[in-house]
Amino acid sequence: MGPAPDQPGGAHAWWRGGLWRVGSEALLFVYLLTLPFGILLDGRARDPLLYGVILLGVLDAGLGPSRGRVRGLVPVAVFLGVHALTIVTSVNRDLSIGLSTFAPVAAMLFVVCQRVLVTRSAMGRLYAVLGLVAGMIAIDAACQAVFRWSPLSFEHNRRYDRVRASLPHPNDLVLVPILLPFAVQALRERGRRWLVGGAVLLGPPVAVALLASKSRNAWLTSVGVTLVWSWLVLGRAWAIGAIAGVGGLSGVLLAFDLFGVRDRAGDFLRLKQDGRVGLWLVAIQMFKESPWIGKGAFTFGEFYRPLYMLRVKMPEGYVPESGVIPWSHSLPLELLSERGLAGFGSFVFMVGSAVWSAGRRAGRGLAGLREPRVAAAVTSLAGFLGASLLDLTLMKDWVALVLFLLLAVLWRLPETQTDAGSGPDADRA
Repeated sequence: MGPAPDQPGGAHAWWRGGLWRVGSEALLFVYLLTLPFGILLDGRARDPLLYGVILLGVLDAGLGPSRGRVRGLVPVAVFLGVHALTIVTSVNRDLSIGLSTFAPVAAMLFVVCQRVLVTRSAMGRLYAVLGLVAGMIAIDAACQAVFRWSPLSFEHNRRYDRVRASLPHPNDLVLVPILLPFAVQALRERGRRWLVGGAVLLGPPVAVALLASKSRNAWLTSVGVTLVWSWLVLGRAWAIGAIAGVGGLSGVLLAFDLFGVRDRAGDFLRLKQDGRVGLWLVAIQMFKESPWIGKGAFTFGEFYRPLYMLRVKMPEGYVPESGVIPWSHSLPLELLSERGLAGFGSFVFMVGSAVWSAGRRAGRGLAGLREPRVAAAVTSLAGFLGASLLDLTLMKDWVALVLFLLLAVLWRLPETQTDAGSGPDADRA
């Protein structure tokens, strides 16, 4: 005879302890699966899913069983505290507040994910979903490039110079290499046949999508992710081989000029005329004028104007970007110019502590970063940080979402190595 419903392990215990967690996890995965639809789904259609994740997570915290404590709260609180301070001191407080509405949502997501992703199987499902997101975006973009048709938006006969899938901009396809390590790890855990089949199915669409996006940031991020993953998972020799392979593949692509990559790659040799240079110089000037706490969160658009650019010496022959540019196209410079050394330092502290903790608590110091799931998450974070050097902004919801989700995964991963804690009371601290 099984335990009574009102006893630990009974049906009532699962109802109280498992319902909220399962519901929150399901809504989280559904929300993540809406990311490939990009501009096709209005924020008002997707936001209720995210609010549902948080609501059920809060109910789980209040009504469910106690579990391992939420980790990383201090680094995240320091980062968000500096963010709040730069809102108070902002040169345009209303603008800073208006563009910061997603910050508390991302912070709550960081907390809730650590209560939801408490078992190895739950973490495995998250890896599979993130891998599926990368695959959906890549297939959508590849269909645009080859067939002039998007399976997500059902757009036909549209001419694409740079494909963007259903995302707002071709540069947003950098999300594919950032999330690809999760797809690889999810397939590896299912065996060699799954890995080979996944490579055959996803490899060509990913390659076509990234090439046809003509996003230099996505190209560089893909190379970086390949090298970091090879070094962490396969070892130094494979990493060296990956460098040689990337070099050879680049030569082939340039020789055949697939999707017009030769001219786009030539932009690397014309850096002084690159539009980003002016943005970076303006951001540096902002930092010089307010080095400690910056001009205010998300205020770059207030300063990138022709009048302000008169105070910045531009390279000879440089043609500035027209209109109002809302971010500096470099996350480190965004932090330095808008939040000063305090904001940049708090970001480094938040990210660095998550990586260090994941490696240490995996059991072998920083060598713990080679544990397969940890390596996948660290590689994804490395791709995110690399991409942030040339683009990305915390002003975009998906950027903040991916960042805080990666941090939550790294803080929680070492405690989800078995399913021994899958019961309602087994996760008790």
